[in-house]
Amino acid sequence: MQALSRERIINTAIALADRDGLDAVTLRRIAAELGVHVTSLYNHVPTREAVTTGIVDTLVTRADLPTGDVDWESWVRAFIAAVGDIALEHPGAFVALQRRPVQAAAATTSFELALSAFARAGMSPAAAYGAVKATTYTGLAIAMERALSARGDDAETALSHLPADEFPRILALGHVDAEATWAFTVETLIAGLRAQIAAG
Repeated sequence: MQALSRERIINTAIALADRDGLDAVTLRRIAAELGVHVTSLYNHVPTREAVTTGIVDTLVTRADLPTGDVDWESWVRAFIAAVGDIALEHPGAFVALQRRPVQAAAATTSFELALSAFARAGMSPAAAYGAVKATTYTGLAIAMERALSARGDDAETALSHLPADEFPRILALGHVDAEATWAFTVETLIAGLRAQIAAG
């Protein structure tokens, strides 16, 4: 029998979350999946929160976050793409990023690169931090919608019950292309950051 380890427990939790949703991930369910008694997990993951933290750190580490000496715009695009890709790959487990802070070294390293890139572009430390946070917020929001879509959940507001005379523009939209909307969001973020850099 394969030895029990934190890595094996977290990988089982990720698979369980992707299959049944994050709320299905409990120590008892993980133990059942592994065919062990729940108490045998405690030396590796003492609490449910520790499992969630492990899921977050593992997903962020697996994400292809930008590395190396990149310019700020390349970092923004690559970061948002990487977070979106990991959401598509693990749509159930990705919800964990809403519940626990990111502590993974891969994220810290990528953020350091981003701060350097924004500094080279002329941003102050505070502005560079704001730019990284704005990118993070945008990337996570888009990724959450990607995860919902991958799980087959409807990420759009139901509109059929709205009266046409009160909401003509909303109803005229019909089906909106999510990919185009996400791309528009990224380009709007980048345009705003360019304006902030130009304004000094």
